[in-house]
Amino acid sequence: MEEDGPHIEEEPQEEEEHPHFFPHGNMDMTQMQEAIGRLSQQYMRIQERQEEYHSLYMKNQQAQEERELRIMNKQSEFESRFLVMQEEHAFQSHESFGKLEQMQAENLRALKEFTTLQDARYEVQADYNINSQIKLNYIGEHLHNMDPAFPTFDEFFKKRSEVEVSNAMRLEDRVEEAMNKAGFWRGQQTTNTDGGNTSNQVYERRKKKHDK
Repeated sequence: MEEDGPHIEEEPQEEEEHPHFFPHGNMDMTQMQEAIGRLSQQYMRIQERQEEYHSLYMKNQQAQEERELRIMNKQSEFESRFLVMQEEHAFQSHESFGKLEQMQAENLRALKEFTTLQDARYEVQADYNINSQIKLNYIGEHLHNMDPAFPTFDEFFKKRSEVEVSNAMRLEDRVEEAMNKAGFWRGQQTTNTDGGNTSNQVYERRKKKHDK
């Protein structure tokens, strides 16, 4: 038994292909037990190998399934993150466009208010300058009482009013030119030719406004 064991492990195929058969007349009980023992060991080794192969196959199958599951999880995670990024980007873009439109509307409203206030301010300032100049001129009216050689206030006002009005209108023109260069009143001003007004008509209309 001990000598046959290693021989079976070293050459199992030969024993499977060429099993020992003993004639019924020459085979005793001991030889039969030895043959049964060899066949039993051989069968057990085959069973062990099958179990090893099956276990290895199951491990490989499980590892493959785990790899596929990890790949699917990563792909699902990537798709989820990509969708979230798209939603966030769309929301941020919509929010940014909304803020931009709001800022543009606020800037346009502020510009209209500013131009309106500036126009009124310069008109009031021009009227104030004219009235202040006339008051200063009125102070000199008493000079005629002191010396008849000095003209009366009416005579002096008639001569100086046209000069002061012209100076005030030139100041308005300079302010308007500076505002236009800075980009104010763009699209709100019209040329004299568009309205069909000549320079003299514009001058007379502005002069009447300042004479009030």
